[in-house]
Amino acid sequence: MGNAKRVIFLGALVGALGATFGPAALAGPPDGGCPPSQGAAAQWERVTVQSLVDAGLIVAGAQGVDLNNNGFTCAMFPPNQVLPTIRDDTVPLIAT
Repeated sequence: MGNAKRVIFLGALVGALGATFGPAALAGPPDGGCPPSQGAAAQWERVTVQSLVDAGLIVAGAQGVDLNNNGFTCAMFPPNQVLPTIRDDTVPLIAT
């Protein structure tokens, strides 16, 4: 295959892959909910990121707290633990 044909082929391939995978890759994590809680000791709560900042539990812009950039995250406040366990609200919601 000549260089010109190779460049055209690779350009078409990259374009096709970008059209196929581009929008999903740019969409980021889903805007969903919190994981299901296990047991009665601690429950996941969907809270605003700002409420955790205001309470002094995290610093503004903490990495991994709001991956989908929707202003919400999930927090679990286990007994006998000073800081909450935090993960973003990226669990897909199940349609009922």
